[in-house]
Amino acid sequence: MATDIQHQPENGYHSEPTQPSLRENLNRRSLMRLPRSLSSIETSGFGLVSHLAWLSLAPAIQGALGTGALLVCLPGMLIGMMLNLQMKRLGEHWPDIAGGTPSYTTRLLKNHPALGLYAALGYYIGWAAGGPFNAILLTDTIAANLEPFGITFSKRLLQIGFTLLPLIVALSGTRALSILHLFFIVPAIGLLFTFSVQGLGWLAFSSNSPGFFPTTMPSVSFVDWVKWYFFATYIVYACETAASFVADSRRPGETLRFLKIATGFMPLAFLGVSWIIMRSPITPEIAADPFSSLIVAARPFWGDSAPLLVTFLVICGWLLSSATCISISSRILYQLAIDGKISPVFAVVSRRGVFGSALMATLFVSLFFLIWGDLAHIVVVAGVSYLFSIMSVHLALWLQRKRPEVLWPWWSLGFFVVEMVVLVIGGLAWGWQDFILGLLCPIAVWAADRAMRRINFPPFHAEWWIKLYRTRSHRQVADFVTFQVVILILLICSAVAIGWGSGIRLNANSSIGSNLLLVLLLLVAFVGVAVACWTSLPQVVSMDEAREGAEQLFTIALDAIVVLDEKGVIRQTNPAAESVFGIDATGLIGRHLNKLLPELAYQPEQWLSRSEQTFKLPDGSSRILEVAISDRFSQDASLSNQDLQEYVAIVRDITDRKQAQEALQKANEELEIKVEARTSELSHTVQQLQNEIEERQRIEANLRAMQNQIVVQEKLASLGSLTAGIAHEIRNPLNFVNNFSEVSAELTEELFEKIENQAERLDPETSEDIAELLTDLTANLKKINQHGQRADKIVGNMLLHSRGQRGHWEATDINSLLAEYINLAYHGMRAKEAAFNITIATDYDNDIGEVEVVPQDISRVFLNIINNACYAAHKKKQEMGEEFSPQLDVRTRNLGSAVEIRIRDNGQGMTPDVLDKIFNPFFTTKPAGEGTGLGLSISHDVIVQQHRGELKVETEVGNYTEFIITLPKKVGEVKELKK
Repeated sequence: MATDIQHQPENGYHSEPTQPSLRENLNRRSLMRLPRSLSSIETSGFGLVSHLAWLSLAPAIQGALGTGALLVCLPGMLIGMMLNLQMKRLGEHWPDIAGGTPSYTTRLLKNHPALGLYAALGYYIGWAAGGPFNAILLTDTIAANLEPFGITFSKRLLQIGFTLLPLIVALSGTRALSILHLFFIVPAIGLLFTFSVQGLGWLAFSSNSPGFFPTTMPSVSFVDWVKWYFFATYIVYACETAASFVADSRRPGETLRFLKIATGFMPLAFLGVSWIIMRSPITPEIAADPFSSLIVAARPFWGDSAPLLVTFLVICGWLLSSATCISISSRILYQLAIDGKISPVFAVVSRRGVFGSALMATLFVSLFFLIWGDLAHIVVVAGVSYLFSIMSVHLALWLQRKRPEVLWPWWSLGFFVVEMVVLVIGGLAWGWQDFILGLLCPIAVWAADRAMRRINFPPFHAEWWIKLYRTRSHRQVADFVTFQVVILILLICSAVAIGWGSGIRLNANSSIGSNLLLVLLLLVAFVGVAVACWTSLPQVVSMDEAREGAEQLFTIALDAIVVLDEKGVIRQTNPAAESVFGIDATGLIGRHLNKLLPELAYQPEQWLSRSEQTFKLPDGSSRILEVAISDRFSQDASLSNQDLQEYVAIVRDITDRKQAQEALQKANEELEIKVEARTSELSHTVQQLQNEIEERQRIEANLRAMQNQIVVQEKLASLGSLTAGIAHEIRNPLNFVNNFSEVSAELTEELFEKIENQAERLDPETSEDIAELLTDLTANLKKINQHGQRADKIVGNMLLHSRGQRGHWEATDINSLLAEYINLAYHGMRAKEAAFNITIATDYDNDIGEVEVVPQDISRVFLNIINNACYAAHKKKQEMGEEFSPQLDVRTRNLGSAVEIRIRDNGQGMTPDVLDKIFNPFFTTKPAGEGTGLGLSISHDVIVQQHRGELKVETEVGNYTEFIITLPKKVGEVKELKK
């Protein structure tokens, strides 16, 4: 889930500071945020769809108005260009806002929230209706081309299929839809500009052209102009769609700059296409069919290729328009939900950028339009809603005319007046029933949203979608490469089979068959790219996230890590390796590890899993390094090629530790000489000799404690810091929840008292409902605080575990320490897997008393062993099912001068081979990613070397495993060990 980061506008403007209420803060923290996953190229493609859509409308306007069509196209285009530039400026002011124009409108109309919400929903209706509109056009085109062959089919099923197609792709994520969109928009928009440039050139320079300029001045009646301008606004105003994707863009500034590019293309796309069609010999009968009209207009300069090229343009335009409608509609609902205008369920978005609930809502609206009406009704109803939203944009700009990000406010007021006239007169001219329905559609969407909040149906509420996305985010295809190869083969075979079979059936020698075959191939290509994106992108993103996580851990590791090939040559290092060896990465990579550590065998097969090596520095000094080398592993477990297998070596500088050992040995030698001299000199004084012996024992204990402390601190420093950091990060939001839940409970009680005081002013039923709601809310807040306090206690235990008094010997109650870490391990396992459950039996010997240990180090041992025991029992439970009951037995016993701790599980036990290796570094029986193989190795060092105790294992395959820890009650004086 993306973090809630506030990006600053690039032009220096800043959003107005606001003081959100406590409720708004809590609501916004509970919602998922929109990830910035799209490149500027991917977002820019959505801003060119309306340029293609004009091809479908221009012939109809030309057929109805003749040369007067220019009077519709030109002013609409100019207003659309100004709208584009205005949305660019607003996007720079609000770079974190999704949805574009309607989202900016609700902010500009913040003093008129009802009007802002109505306008935004009207804009949403206009785009949601685009899907069924294009589906009908596609279906009618295919039916018209199939009619000469006598082929019939169910139009309704095909229309539904075309409506569902872009929505299904959108369910695989934002990037899938944007890549699919970009795949088709580039050739389509290039062909559109070729049509305009080549057609205008033919009119201007060809001897066969009817002339560049019309012979009569354009004229049109006011009513006709209003009627067709009403239709034209649906397309010429819709070129600002790139602004809807600013919040998705990794480079919002570049995405917004594309609005200027789209504005620059508008004259060529709108005016150029209209001019070519106006000067073409298109009869009124042909003008009713945009497809045929475009072929007639293009044939003079494209020749026999005109049908195929026009088919490509029209089909691409309709397919891309459907994809854009789905993308923009879902973002409008998302931003309205984030702003608290509609139900929070629409604010939930997955890590892949899937707006599941918003897509489902858009699907229902699209199917309603598809089943309810024909093309004319859909356009009029959706056009009324859309034009009203644009009117609201211009009104809002004028109302906020003093803001620096508002351009041309007085022009906006004029546009508002013109559009109001067009809406009323033009909408009523096309049909008063559709006009009224268009005005009611946003209200119907608002009413449906209000009803969803009250219906107890899980998909209508945000929690259901959040749980769904969190569950699906961990799914990965086991063998991704094989899966992709199979998908690719199926797509290629399907495309070839469909093309071959359709070519034979349609008789590609005829022009109609060629056009239909191109339509079919475009649809197959659209579906093929959609399937490829749907199956590939989620897996690629998962692998990229895993790679970034591994690289981060590799980089921040405190120990030197080198990756070696099968011959022992260094292929990769981390920054710590440069510090340990005193050589930069370029000097290390490509060298055999034996060249750096001559005492190491040349053949990797002869290397020990753990050894100490001497490294010579260039200045003649040397370092003593502890080298732990993993068993050989493959970069990909599915590969059997031995050449790809590698080793990983962890190198730690233990020079200081060795010097401490040498100092200890030297001190021992000096002490022995001193004792021998004293013994010979004071042989007759037994008491003096005893004092010298005690002095020697104290010195040995101090030096040994120093050595042990260095070893333990080196091994556990990194883990303690990491645990403490995570615990602190958890505690900050947890304190927020606890504090504000208490405050909220108090505020709720105060509100309840005030309502009781005003009860006589309310009707009894309303008073009782409010009282019941406030009572439930108070109880829920107290439960939140209760569980938050419980979580805070667990976090406190984690901090105690990670940041306790390190390096101190203390008299410790072993029974209490065990009980504390049993509880910590249990909750840790429950956090990883909610289904985890285990029966814990304890038998503590109360006569043990206190034992001198280093509590932090002993607690890590307990946590490691208890975690392993719980894991083993739980895994057996997963294998055997309900007939097996996991159990953990923990016992302590007083042995006089020592204490015995037994930790036993009823898991599968260990085989002799496993038992021989459990204390080796890197050895683990857990799957990849679930264990490092260092827990028991560190535990053995702490018990045996540091505390002079014993760590033994008893096990029986299939039945149990029992760890037996024996600790002396007194190891030495309780002193802080200095590093």
